[in-house]
Amino acid sequence: MKTQLLIIDDNKEFVNDFTLILRKEFVCTSAYTGKDGIDLIRKNNPDLVLLDLMLEEGTNGLQILKQIREVDEDLPVIIITDYASIDTAVEAMKLGAFDYISKTPNLKELKFIIEKALQQRILLSRTKSFEEETRKPYAQMLGNSQTMQKLKETISLFATNNNTVLITGESGVGKELVARQIHFQSDRKKKPFVAINCAAIPKELLESELFGYERGAFTGASTRKLGKFELAFDGVLFLDEIAELDFTAQVKLLRVLQEKEFDRVGGTASIKTQARIIAATNKNLASLVKEGKFREDLFYRLNVLPIHVPPLRERKEDLTELIIHFAKTASIEMKVLFNGFSTEAMDVLKAYDYPGNIRELQNFITRAVLLAKGETINTEHLILQQLNESKSVLQLIPETWEEMDELRKAAADNASRIVEKQFIENLLKKFNGNISQAALHIGINRTNLHKMIKKCEIKTEDDLS
Repeated sequence: MKTQLLIIDDNKEFVNDFTLILRKEFVCTSAYTGKDGIDLIRKNNPDLVLLDLMLEEGTNGLQILKQIREVDEDLPVIIITDYASIDTAVEAMKLGAFDYISKTPNLKELKFIIEKALQQRILLSRTKSFEEETRKPYAQMLGNSQTMQKLKETISLFATNNNTVLITGESGVGKELVARQIHFQSDRKKKPFVAINCAAIPKELLESELFGYERGAFTGASTRKLGKFELAFDGVLFLDEIAELDFTAQVKLLRVLQEKEFDRVGGTASIKTQARIIAATNKNLASLVKEGKFREDLFYRLNVLPIHVPPLRERKEDLTELIIHFAKTASIEMKVLFNGFSTEAMDVLKAYDYPGNIRELQNFITRAVLLAKGETINTEHLILQQLNESKSVLQLIPETWEEMDELRKAAADNASRIVEKQFIENLLKKFNGNISQAALHIGINRTNLHKMIKKCEIKTEDDLS
C-alpha cells in the first residue's frame, strides 16, 4: 500500500505541481483551506502532511499545525514556506513540525525529507507500541527483592539525564528491557528507541548499518539509506553486544560520542545527532581494555552511568512471582488453562539456577504450561533430566524447523502458532530484520521464510517503509 500524503495549500497550481512530482511514489490528496485539511486528517488518517505557512484565508499555518497536533500528535508535518518566512518555519519546528522546505525545493531533497519523516513516524509508532506494552504487568521489571529494588531505583535515576549508559550482565538477564525502561521513564519516551545487535551484523556491514550510506557509496548502493543513528534522531540508540565492535567501528563510535556527529558511508557532509547512547554487554569491558581488545577512551565514554543487571540466581526471592507470572502469561497467549503447580514442581523450579536467566525461565515455564494441557503442572512436565544434568533448559523457542515440528506435535494448534510466531520474531531480531540471513541460518529459502512471516502476521521493516 502506498503512503498517503496530504497537501494543505491554497495555491491550486502549486498543489497540482507537487502532486505530479510525488504521485508515482505516494497517494496524494489536497485541501485548499486549513479547515478542510483538518477534516481530511480525521477522515483519511494520512501518513504525512505538507502544510503551507500562509493560507489565503488569512489563517496562520502555525494555528493549523496546533490543530493537527490535537488530532494526531505523532503525524509528521513538513512546512512549505518561502524564504521570507524562514523564521516562522523555525518557530513551526519548535511546535512539532518535522522540517520545512521552500516553495521550489530540490526534488531529491524533498523526497529525502519525506522519507526521513516517514521513517521517524514508524519509529514513533513502535515506541508508542512499547509504551503500551510497558503498561501491561508482564512487561514491567518484576520482583521485589532488595536487589531488584536497587536496580529499579538506579533505572529511575539514570532516566533523569542524558548521559551515556553502560548496562552489564549475563545473557538473558534482560539488559534490553532495562534500556527500554530507562527510555520509557525519561523525557525522550515519545522519541524513537532504536536497537541494534552489534554481534549479529558482519563487520563489513556494521558501519553502513550504524551510519547509513549515500547512493553509489559501494556496489549495490542504488539509493541512500539512513543508518541507526539517523533513525534514532533525538531518541535513544541501544547498542547491544557492544564488546563485539572491531577497532575501526570503535574509533567511529568514539567520534560520535565526542563530536555528536557522523558521516554516512560515501558522504562528505557531517550529520549532527542528539541521540542518547545506551550500550550493553555480557563481557567485562575493563578486562578487554587491559587485554588490548577494547579502546580505553571508548570504554570511559560509555561507562559514564554504569548499571549491572543481576543474574536470576542472585535474586531467588523473586522466583515464585516470576514463575506464576510467566505461567499466567503463557496460559493467556496460548489459550491453555493454567491449573497451578504441584508442590514438588515448584520446589524443583526454585532450586534450579537458570544459567540462561530470565529468558530461560520464561521459555521453560511456557513449555511446561504447553505440555501440561490444562492439568496441574508437575515434575513430569519439567523435563527433569535436563535439570539433573545441570544443563541449560532446552529453549521453548527452537532454532531449527525439526524442533519446531516436534513442538507442533506436542501442542494445540493455537499454541503452535504462537510458538512459531515467537520463533520467527526471535530469528528476525537476531539478524536485525535481515530476512536473507535469517533464512540461511535455519536452512530454508528466503521465499519460504517470507511466507511464514506473512502467515504469522509479523510486521517487518519492508512492510513499514
